[in-house]
Amino acid sequence: MQSVVIQRRIPSRKTAIFERLSKALREYRVVAVADLRNVRSSQIQEIRKKLRGRAEVIVAKRRIFQKAAEALGEGGEGIRKFADALSGPLAFLFSNEDPFSLALFLRRNKVKIRAKGGDLATNEIIIPAGNTGIPPGPAISEFSALKVPTRIEAGSIHVVKDTVVAKPGDVISDRLASLLSRLGLKPIEAGLTLIAAYEGGLIFTKDDLEFDVDALRNDLLRAREEAMNLAINAAHLTPETTALILSKARSEAMALAIESEYPATSDLLAAILKRAHWAALSLEALLEGKT
Repeated sequence: MQSVVIQRRIPSRKTAIFERLSKALREYRVVAVADLRNVRSSQIQEIRKKLRGRAEVIVAKRRIFQKAAEALGEGGEGIRKFADALSGPLAFLFSNEDPFSLALFLRRNKVKIRAKGGDLATNEIIIPAGNTGIPPGPAISEFSALKVPTRIEAGSIHVVKDTVVAKPGDVISDRLASLLSRLGLKPIEAGLTLIAAYEGGLIFTKDDLEFDVDALRNDLLRAREEAMNLAINAAHLTPETTALILSKARSEAMALAIESEYPATSDLLAAILKRAHWAALSLEALLEGKT
């Protein structure tokens, strides 16, 4: 009996994505991956516009990316290892910019949007104290259910004090999302966050890419200041330290000459006499106090 082989037809959409990924893997030296959780399609479109000219964004399943990585053949071991470590809903960013520049760009281009039920709080959500503009009625029970203290004043609901209604990572309920929307609050920080990147055989993790620019700048400034102090104290002459070392040496020589009362110059003589004058005045005041 002759066996029948049934070939599964691959959807054209998946084929098109596979071809785009394969082409991008050959054309760009950097592959970065963003987490699509808590990201809406409208936000992806905005990020695509902002990244135009510096990165190509392709939303694809991990398995299709793995297939594209496997198709690279010899020399693609590194990117295949990178692909195997990925999980979750993903967006792939292909660029010739370094991963840190991309991570910083994405971090600086996040926006605040309204919350929906099921969203995860990206930061602490606070309902601020003050007039909500909402008339009393069924809304009072919504505030009460969320343990937000209120009072009725001048025909509207007032929140008595700033109240934390969600902490980072909390799931936002439908009730809370509805109330936040009525208050006009946009508590969700939306955008793309890089969770990994690959460049030249190196794999960068989320921790590698989430650096604090201000802290890094302060560390570099502090390191520079400490290096300058060390070089000056060690009398290590460089174009940057020479003037400071000579100034420090002059000050120390002046102080030594004054202390030892060595009037080598007219400036030193004046300083020595001035010091002696103040010492005499102090002694006179001390003697007068004892009489």
